[in-house]
Amino acid sequence: MKAYKMKTIVPTLTAFALLMPALLATTAEARQEAKSYAVTTWNAGCSGSTRNAWDNMADAWYDEITDEGYSIFGWCLSGHCADAFSRDGRKVNGHLVNSLFADRSVVSWGNDHNHMDEGDAALIALHGFESGNNYGGRVRVNESGGGDCNIMRSEMEAGDQDLEFLHLSSCQSMDDNQWSSWWQGFGRLHQVNGFHGLMWIGSGLVNDYEDFADDAFSSTIADSWLDNMYIPNIVDNDDQCPVSYAVGANSSDTWNRIGTERYNNVHSDPSSIGYWGVTFISGCDPQAETVINSDRSQ
Repeated sequence: MKAYKMKTIVPTLTAFALLMPALLATTAEARQEAKSYAVTTWNAGCSGSTRNAWDNMADAWYDEITDEGYSIFGWCLSGHCADAFSRDGRKVNGHLVNSLFADRSVVSWGNDHNHMDEGDAALIALHGFESGNNYGGRVRVNESGGGDCNIMRSEMEAGDQDLEFLHLSSCQSMDDNQWSSWWQGFGRLHQVNGFHGLMWIGSGLVNDYEDFADDAFSSTIADSWLDNMYIPNIVDNDDQCPVSYAVGANSSDTWNRIGTERYNNVHSDPSSIGYWGVTFISGCDPQAETVINSDRSQ
């Protein structure tokens, strides 16, 4: 669905704002890799409510982004043909721990370089929460040496190995009061897509994740996330409020990424982080948060 959105951008590291010109978009030359992580039952040491449909939602995205389909005489008649990502790992329940998403340059026990950060696009489906202005996701197993049952944004430096696109099917993963600091979880990551306030899980939402992956080959990743994940009045008067967040060396670079990056049009990594920018649905009013962009203090 198409929805109107407002764009806002704020300089963060002003010292870097004029260091580099905007990066030029380049089509990916090698096969990109996709990874998917989901928890449906928290019964292995960490607590959380069961959500049986969550892996189906993640699988819908994973199956679509990796759908090669077929071509005849060079014409792609089904799927995404040469643009499809390769299947680089799907993990549901099992030994899903926080080190898979944490970076060892931030915390000594981080191991994302062998897991999440090894792919080019990753989707993570976890119960989400907010602590201060810091996003947290609830993992399944309390890992020895890893501290606790949560992965925090402050433990991440995504993309310093390979990851370009991170999709968070997780509540409060992109609350507006987190925007001014989310860039700190970026290594060479290009974009994060998440939710302001609560997001929803159910069999009726599976197709939204498939459609998001499909559309992101022909439309921008940022717009595809907003178009497919925005649901007004999903419960009573509460909306589901998607947010797309990107960084760049400067304003031009940042908005060029938001406005042109697709799964089949991947830019070079940011040379530095001088700006961040978000797109969102103006007036979106979710559960557990205020109207988006109306009060960034909470």
